[in-house]
Amino acid sequence: MRIVAEHLSYVYNARSPFATKALDDVSLTIEEGEFFGIIGHTGSGKSTFVQHLNGLLRLPSSLKRRKKKDGVVLTVGEFDLTSKKTDFRALRRHVGMVFQYPENQLFAETVFEDVAFGYKNFADKKPERDEVERAVREAITAVGLDYGAVKDMSPFDLSGGQKRRVAIAGVIVTSPEILVLDEPAAGLDPLGKREVMALLHKLKESKCKTVIVVSHDMDEIAENCTNVAVFSDGKVKDVLPPAELFKRTEELFSLGLDVPLTAKLTLALKQRGVEIDCDYTMEDFVAKVLAKRGNVC
Repeated sequence: MRIVAEHLSYVYNARSPFATKALDDVSLTIEEGEFFGIIGHTGSGKSTFVQHLNGLLRLPSSLKRRKKKDGVVLTVGEFDLTSKKTDFRALRRHVGMVFQYPENQLFAETVFEDVAFGYKNFADKKPERDEVERAVREAITAVGLDYGAVKDMSPFDLSGGQKRRVAIAGVIVTSPEILVLDEPAAGLDPLGKREVMALLHKLKESKCKTVIVVSHDMDEIAENCTNVAVFSDGKVKDVLPPAELFKRTEELFSLGLDVPLTAKLTLALKQRGVEIDCDYTMEDFVAKVLAKRGNVC
């Protein structure tokens, strides 16, 4: 499913003294199969944008009426989100949303019931028990947990990492084609972050065709994403692969953003007369530095 947004704007508390423009003429295309990153300072519009992708936020009726004149487009695969006829329930089966600290959204008495909730909620008709069990088993197994060991446990008795995996299982249980995650590794230690990102790559290979990650962690973005959109003041400033984006260190700093450690080290080496051309992943950076050192020796 390809995502296309053209001339998309959104105002919170429209027609009130507290009106705030969160999106300002945003045009962005995300191709099917990408591991796509979205970055931006707090209030830049990135979370507002992704909440449009499964209809958590919808275009105002006035904007829908003017869409042809204004050239407004918002499509996710075959779903036209500017149309009143859009089946948003069907859309949400295809676009799964995982919010920041998703473990805080767990609520059921058992892990099984928590994961099953989404499947039952989006089913066209009441599913058979064995159908639900099969879907829940697949989702729990896909996130790296032992189905037999955790299915009857209270989700609140699990470790923090296990809770996050259960929360993700509750979203992928409907087998969405697109998985959107807001700060998926927030609050985790370095090992936990690596494990979560490895899980997302595994899910992309086995369950979801496209993964979209909203993140403040530039190392996370550099190591994992195929392309990155930079949001600032409700606009998209750049859409580039990490290897191109993080060459623009000064531009990102001016937008109030950080850069990966590898970009900082590359800049420091350049200031000392050592040029390193890398893709800003740690593996490539180390390899290029060792090769440069070998050439010098």
